[in-house]
Amino acid sequence: MNNSNHLKKPIIFIGTGRSGTTIFSEIIMRHPDLAYISNYQVKFPKYPVVNLIRIIFENKLWNFKGQKKQLNKISLFNRFAFNPVEGFNIWNNLVGGDKVFSRGFLIDHEISETQIIHTRKYFKNLVRFQGKKRLALKITGPSRISYLLKIFPDAVFINLTRNDIPVISSFLKIPFWQKRGLNKLWWTGAYTQKELNYANSLFHDPILITAFQVKKIKIVTELEINELNPVCKNVSYESFVANPSNILADTLNFLDLTENAKVCFNYLSKLRIEDRNKIDTDYFSEQTLEAINNINLKIENGIA
Repeated sequence: MNNSNHLKKPIIFIGTGRSGTTIFSEIIMRHPDLAYISNYQVKFPKYPVVNLIRIIFENKLWNFKGQKKQLNKISLFNRFAFNPVEGFNIWNNLVGGDKVFSRGFLIDHEISETQIIHTRKYFKNLVRFQGKKRLALKITGPSRISYLLKIFPDAVFINLTRNDIPVISSFLKIPFWQKRGLNKLWWTGAYTQKELNYANSLFHDPILITAFQVKKIKIVTELEINELNPVCKNVSYESFVANPSNILADTLNFLDLTENAKVCFNYLSKLRIEDRNKIDTDYFSEQTLEAINNINLKIENGIA
């Protein structure tokens, strides 16, 4: 296996989604040492050389970075900027076979030495063509830690967490989930037969089937962290929005990125960071909240 310094201790942001992964990872990915999958690489997945485009946006004359629109205003030219993305189409191609990375938990998924070498070479070229020192990735949904450690044994994980209820509510509002997560179990490969049977009884209720899938992701992530013991830091959304500067500083220190980190803090200072959580009963009725809690208990107890 090629242990190039370009792939030493890659940083991988994980989380269910709708939990602060985007804004937090974007802040840290502003660090001048980090390379990442970009919107350009997604359009041309077979050509890592496309990463040379980054120098057009970031050079000695100017430094133009894009960002995902959330609470903050974005430039009219943001769509053309070199933006970090998850790149699930790239991962799907790299995994190959009968498994789909974007929809899989990939627990105990076998990967050949040839695939490992190919995947590492792909990301090594990505980092090299961007002219950076270290790889950073954001991968939401299932944690896939077991699979990722086979490719990057020294990976460093940042696990973004958020209270279940606002995560469920946020999922229900996005078009992606409306089309895919309400009529099927979107993520596959980790459910027992009891869980599959139980899920079938929830498809009549969008809130409950969403709660079921969010909880399963969290449970599997906890299991992978406990069993595999990766280098991992948990960062809660609630802590970050309450004290963004301190949480950022602590995380950068954990990642050994304190040097040249000023750009991260400068970007943070320009962002509007606020707590989007409300009290649980502002999202759902007491009856629904009780049903969600019952789902959580059933999954924790193996659908007892």
